[in-house]
Amino acid sequence: YASWPSRCETAEGKCDFVCHCSDCGDEQNCGYSGKSFECDFEDTGVCGWTIKTSGGEYTWQRDQSGDQLPDSGPCSDYTTGTAAGWFMSVSAVRAESLQSSVLISPKIKHSSPTCRLRLRYFLWDSGHTGLGSTPLWASILHQDSQEAVVWRPEASSIRSWREATIFLGRISSPFHIHLHSERSDGRKGDVAIDQLEFLDCALPLPPPGTNCPAGMVMCHSGGCVEQRQLCDGTDDCGDGTDEEPCDDYQRCDFEEGLCNWDLRSISRLKWIRTNQENISRTDPQKGPGRDHSNNTASGHFLYVTVPDSGLTTDWASFQSPPLEPTNSSHPCKMVMYTHQFGPRSGGLTVLVTDRLIYPVWERGGALGDLWVKAEVEIVSDSPFQVLIMAAIRDFDYGGIAVDSIMLSPECRLSSENSTLEKLPNPPKHPCIDDPEKMCDFHPDCADAEDETQCGDFSYAEGSSGWTDTSIGSQGWILYKNSTTKAEYFYVAEAAGQQLTEAQTRTPLLGPTGPACNLSFDFALTGGLDHIGNSQSNT
Repeated sequence: YASWPSRCETAEGKCDFVCHCSDCGDEQNCGYSGKSFECDFEDTGVCGWTIKTSGGEYTWQRDQSGDQLPDSGPCSDYTTGTAAGWFMSVSAVRAESLQSSVLISPKIKHSSPTCRLRLRYFLWDSGHTGLGSTPLWASILHQDSQEAVVWRPEASSIRSWREATIFLGRISSPFHIHLHSERSDGRKGDVAIDQLEFLDCALPLPPPGTNCPAGMVMCHSGGCVEQRQLCDGTDDCGDGTDEEPCDDYQRCDFEEGLCNWDLRSISRLKWIRTNQENISRTDPQKGPGRDHSNNTASGHFLYVTVPDSGLTTDWASFQSPPLEPTNSSHPCKMVMYTHQFGPRSGGLTVLVTDRLIYPVWERGGALGDLWVKAEVEIVSDSPFQVLIMAAIRDFDYGGIAVDSIMLSPECRLSSENSTLEKLPNPPKHPCIDDPEKMCDFHPDCADAEDETQCGDFSYAEGSSGWTDTSIGSQGWILYKNSTTKAEYFYVAEAAGQQLTEAQTRTPLLGPTGPACNLSFDFALTGGLDHIGNSQSNT
């Protein structure tokens, strides 16, 4: 990076999310323009995006609302909030078969593991003909022509702009972003996008001085990464430096096999080693879209399959080989990347089996269409195995996958097998069988158990109904005071790699009445420059 002026004059520094030129001219028309790395489509050059159609009349186009779209499409653009503002939308279509059009970004050099694209999108079925299953989705096209799905919003019809985040992740070679739309019958403007923002996409830059700050490690490229990013299965430096001193680690990216992980399960649902190409080549709603280690559709991962007889709510598990005992000063540390996407994902649990079976980590529900980093520390005074269990719900949309498992040197293979002293107690059977009566604000059970896991701290044991759904470097932790019985959530550092806010959510609630309201107490402590803020959404 010492030769930034020369990079300004050549293609080497073009579209890499770093301004090598004083006027940031090397970052113009890259799918974004300028130092803000944004595109609002107000300029006729549309930041370099181009359009490709399948041969029919259905196509993306730069458009305005107002007289152009009196009965369909958005009432205004997102950026200016007026009818004079511009956005990209689709033309009208009426055909016997699906018509497609793709909005294609210019070539982007590479991206960091934290890279994400925040956009505003519009999906509305103004003609009441149905949106279809894939009115809008996104993929990345690598320079070797491999394509991987990176975003799949649910096809629900609302006449308003919505916000979404596409997690692009680490892409080590030049690529294009594709925004797809497919419909056979629809009115003009009913699928639209606006206000694109690329966030945290640059690789680590050299520090102002000659050394990295305390707690950070220098990459060969001159940038700095945190100590905790070493040997975590992700190329955070961009040149592989942070993953080089890891010979003593047991890493499995499932490209060559299972690496001693045992996929046998007593459930009807099974984990299998597969990739997106084997799951589906045509349906963007199925599978993770890409693996974690290579960020491609051909890369392998572990995935929960659905039997030919159909899906029912169930679970599936797989386990590690036997491992030697550990202690608190030298715990076995496991890093893995999980993909918990859509309503089919009921959640993941990591259990330890030694003399007993007990959970050591869990993440409930869906976290989004991305790979999320998880860290687990295990201490056991006897030989043990790690058991990873997925809960699957009876939905067609989404799924659960695991990739890039890293075991620290303290996770030593053992020749002994653990012997269970007793099986864990089964969960208490609910007093009602109808899931719609759970968390509906009406106690149907004698002791109101159907309302005790719904996120209301006023119920006994109700706090466990809240689930931390953070995917970044900060998350929510439940504090319980054994003496005063006080309970509350607080934000703390977390293992995730995304630079996103901490999130927690309740189970699915409702229906509600018109007077329903949420009240809570909160405290913001610390210096004004790092307190941050808090907000709630439904």
